[in-house]
Amino acid sequence: MIALELLWWVGWVYLAAWTALPLAAVPIIGPVAGLLLWALLAPWSALFGMALLHRLLPRSEEGVFRMFSDPGSVRWALKGWAPGVFLTVFQPVWFMSQAFARTALLAFGARVAPDAWLTSRTIIREPHRVTIGAGTMIGEYAHLVCSFQPKMGLLVVGDIRIGERVLVGAYSQIGPGAVIGSDTRLEHRVTVGPQTMVGAGCRIGAASSIYNSARIGDGVTIGKGCLVPSGSIVPAGTTLADGTTWAPPRAPRSEAAA
Repeated sequence: MIALELLWWVGWVYLAAWTALPLAAVPIIGPVAGLLLWALLAPWSALFGMALLHRLLPRSEEGVFRMFSDPGSVRWALKGWAPGVFLTVFQPVWFMSQAFARTALLAFGARVAPDAWLTSRTIIREPHRVTIGAGTMIGEYAHLVCSFQPKMGLLVVGDIRIGERVLVGAYSQIGPGAVIGSDTRLEHRVTVGPQTMVGAGCRIGAASSIYNSARIGDGVTIGKGCLVPSGSIVPAGTTLADGTTWAPPRAPRSEAAA
């Protein structure tokens, strides 16, 4: 734990060094031009240094780990540090440029289709665990959560896979291990829990929650403010009215039982 703390501080020094690197031009071209050049190049030099470090670190894996006694949790902490810090510092302004945003996400190992669209306020802190298909749009303050701690000392890590032509509305939250099928539409403030699978062509209304390890079939329509409990299976083509809490239909009683 102490070693990780030390590495955390050393990492900040490393980021600062790469961010300051373009200042080396100041003695050559003068303070005004040098500062302008630094403002232009600092995000790129920082990206290069942080992405290089990220690529050199060992790959982390999906799973459930004890912090920090399991090696998997240590690899998770090391692998996720560089993109998490870089995005915290540079995303608010520089992700206004889609070209820079895409370059940064790809540099940190994200698999993002060329015409996918993420806003400058989309929250992804572990891009190396995210796949986003063609024609997909992720809204403002939507949070793609690739890891979380369900209780003290326990870590859950999982990849997020989002298909093609998906809309993830603003303020939605997608948990680790979630899979969203193509042509699905999530309105604003939708929660998709860890290890949940949402099929293709689904419609999920605003403020609805799908809890952990649920299975949503293709073509399901879920209204606004609905709740799908953990472990539920919603068959393909099902429609849930607004405000519904899903419960599977009961099998009819047999005549013998009657």
